Amino acid sequence: MQYKFLSAALAGVSAFAVGLSAPSAHAQVQARAFEIAQQPLGPALRAFALQSGKDIVFDPKLVRGKNAPPLKGQYLNEEALRRLLAGSGLTFEGSATGGFIIRALATLGADARSGEDVADIGGVVVIGRRSVETPRDQIKRFTSGISDSVTVADIENTPDTTLPEALDRVVGVSADKYYGTSDGGYVSIRAFDSRYNSIDIDGNPIWFSSQNNRGAQIGVFPSSMVKETSVYKTVTPDQDGNSVGGHISLRTLRAFDGGGRPYLSLGGRVGRFDQEGAVASGPSMRLYGAGKATFGPDRQYGVVVGFNAQRMRNADKYGGVDAYTQVNGADLVNNSNVYADSAYDKDVKNLVGYAKVELRKNDGLYAFLSGTVIDDKRRQYLQREGTYIYQTNGRTTNFSDGAADFNKAVGQTKEYDYDGNRKAKMLGGGVDYQIGAGGVLTVRGNYTDFRNDLITRYPETFQFSNLSGHYDLNGDLPTIRYDNPAAYADPTNWVNRNTTASYVRDQDLRDKVTALRVDYSQNTFADARGFGFAAGASWTRLDRRYDQNQDNYLLPKGTTLRLSDVIDPGATMAGNAAIKMNWDRFWTYVYANGIKTTDLAPASDYALVEDVAAGHAEAYLSGDRYRVIAGVRYETTHDVDDTGDTVGGVSTPSHRTNRYGNWMPNIQGSYDLTPRLKLKLAFTKTIGRPDFADIAPGRTVGVDANGNPVISGSNAQLGPRLSTNYDASLEYYLKDGYVSLAAFHKDLDHETFNEKTVTLDASGAVILTRTTPLNSGSAWVTGVEASFAKRRLEFLPGPLKRLGLTANYTWLDSRWSVVLTDGTVRSINSLRNQPKYMGNVGLSYDLGRLDLHLDYRVRGRAFTTTFGTTPAGDQWIKASDQLDLQANWRVRRDLQLTFEARNLTDSYTTMTTGVTNAIYNSVGGGRSYFAGFKYRY
Repeated sequence: MQYKFLSAALAGVSAFAVGLSAPSAHAQVQARAFEIAQQPLGPALRAFALQSGKDIVFDPKLVRGKNAPPLKGQYLNEEALRRLLAGSGLTFEGSATGGFIIRALATLGADARSGEDVADIGGVVVIGRRSVETPRDQIKRFTSGISDSVTVADIENTPDTTLPEALDRVVGVSADKYYGTSDGGYVSIRAFDSRYNSIDIDGNPIWFSSQNNRGAQIGVFPSSMVKETSVYKTVTPDQDGNSVGGHISLRTLRAFDGGGRPYLSLGGRVGRFDQEGAVASGPSMRLYGAGKATFGPDRQYGVVVGFNAQRMRNADKYGGVDAYTQVNGADLVNNSNVYADSAYDKDVKNLVGYAKVELRKNDGLYAFLSGTVIDDKRRQYLQREGTYIYQTNGRTTNFSDGAADFNKAVGQTKEYDYDGNRKAKMLGGGVDYQIGAGGVLTVRGNYTDFRNDLITRYPETFQFSNLSGHYDLNGDLPTIRYDNPAAYADPTNWVNRNTTASYVRDQDLRDKVTALRVDYSQNTFADARGFGFAAGASWTRLDRRYDQNQDNYLLPKGTTLRLSDVIDPGATMAGNAAIKMNWDRFWTYVYANGIKTTDLAPASDYALVEDVAAGHAEAYLSGDRYRVIAGVRYETTHDVDDTGDTVGGVSTPSHRTNRYGNWMPNIQGSYDLTPRLKLKLAFTKTIGRPDFADIAPGRTVGVDANGNPVISGSNAQLGPRLSTNYDASLEYYLKDGYVSLAAFHKDLDHETFNEKTVTLDASGAVILTRTTPLNSGSAWVTGVEASFAKRRLEFLPGPLKRLGLTANYTWLDSRWSVVLTDGTVRSINSLRNQPKYMGNVGLSYDLGRLDLHLDYRVRGRAFTTTFGTTPAGDQWIKASDQLDLQANWRVRRDLQLTFEARNLTDSYTTMTTGVTNAIYNSVGGGRSYFAGFKYRY
């Protein structure tokens, strides 16, 4: 298949085809990486070189030689070159840069291998790429909009095992933690968390959302599963409109990458965390692999298979304080728990398998069918030990810099037990068909069955009264010293409170997603010239079922249950060892002796069917140095929801519908100021659909003192957030890297907040009160992103030439107009999970057989999702940093041994509250050390 053509400067020489990772579905046919038309180009190239006396140069950065024609090309693969040169008398050999040098008329000059300037060699030189990977600078350069990427080659040089960890190194992107642990589960893009962004895999949408919001839980994706991941900061009209922050596109390995040659990549690692769990202990390990092959008479068929199997067992250290009172400018613990020496044991198992079959026929047809199965199990035990400290009646004394003495406090301990099981089955397919010289018809379809089941066991608290001692909040975690440690350690002194029930809550979520899209493009490929256009339509249906029930177990009145009755024999509370155990003995006792009641939670359950139909059309205008895209996208969303309202304590069925539509204009363009310097500009509009927790569950209807209705709960008529986006980027491309500077501004309207509204009668009396989510808020964010990437700093002297460097920095300034329940508006200088700044630095050094990689990241102070009525009630995440190391020893060309050390800085994620940044809670995952191997054929 021919995807783009050399310019007329080749004087009639036939075209060769190359591919890019397409930024949009209608250009997916160009994503067939690095292929070449089956035409006898070798003799033609030789004849052209003889007749014109010019050099034809294709190198990784597309540098033109002094006498070369003004071409735009990209990489060629080995198989393509063999076909190209068949019968020409030309030969080729591997180069030191990992590509090819085609020897033609004369001996090559010394500079031919460097690819900088080959003006005087008197022959034909083509430098191409053997690898199946696309360098991220090439992805960035040929994307229509503003984007940044991370490839499998980048990921393999870090200790990152999940996709959020890998994306955390991309400029403008930060990983958000999973359920209060130190593990990344989601990502934010340019200050907007996962609910505001969209994601696809090979052109098909991904849907791994949680109970409450739309954010994809991409923590279930192992980093090894994808070949490259691109983050599009400016979306094109054919991409999902729910992309306020941006769109994440995953591309898996294709059988025809690298010319269709057989390929196999395997890796494994085993190691330990320096914070092992008391319940889930033992080594952690990971094994992964991916391979591909082509077959058939003309090798027109392909197959790709891959897998990931990993188990991580470790513990987060945990501590915190529930509430403070400010006295004389100091934050003092006030009628609140101080949690110290608590632990969050984790046992995470991730199994992923995927396969894909492909067809390439006559270089004008490409089709694939893929299947993926994910089984992700998380067992989490939060052993929580705290002391409830009273500030009143002189019970707290000797305040000094976050420390104080206390007396008559109450010790409290319990365990939270979370069993999460996320399973996904994905079936996807697509066809790319070339129509005429520059037309491409693209069809994509997929089906996803995703289950997210969570079982929570929550026991009633054990207590020990009349404790005295000293607390100190100045470290990474709070610490407590007791005056009578022997009494504290005795488990017979700890008695179950038995005032509320222990419970087991079962939350079952199932999403079935069906998606179909058809696109047509004409003359829109990377090197197109003149006018082009694209248009398409898509439909996505979400069939979501959420069911919650809770079994409560209350011990009979008069029951005295001591901690010593349900712990392992001989265990004590010294070092809190008694609670760092399996609590099955406690639950066995509660199941046998407790009075059981069941809450089916009908107001929490719902069945939601959401249909999103979209259409888009855009025009392209391309010249030698510029490209302009102008288009529009229209989306209509239709929700049908069945739930239960609780009216006067009685559940009644509720059937609700909602429909809204949005036009999203899109104008963006690029201009080559010089052959290496590119300017990109964009104006786009996007949306963020409302969270499920705000539209789907039932409502509670009661009455006030005057007998008038009071309604609280969800709002089925809620509309989407609306964002207007302005973007600019200046990109300078180096020999094997780039320098870029991007600036952006986003205005967000119709943000969602819970708000109380009242309806009055003619006399001004309240006759109806509602507390529901409304589109009453707004926000804006302005940011700057700076990036530098170069695989080798060859301009440095001596051994420093082997040094490689990547660095990026993001600065964000924002304002969030928060609407409180009573309608009062507050302004907060941050969005959800938005750091003030983000930075990454990666250093690599090649010592022959030894390859070293050092990665350092910093994150500025970030706002959480919790805000108060005043700034003293807001919660923030303190600035943090992390240092990672990987060392690779090349045993032979295709085999490396690896050593990894993660979080050498032993950094904590610390949430603070109040104007003086006192600890609210703090979580630290500790350091980890792994050894393993990487094999590539």
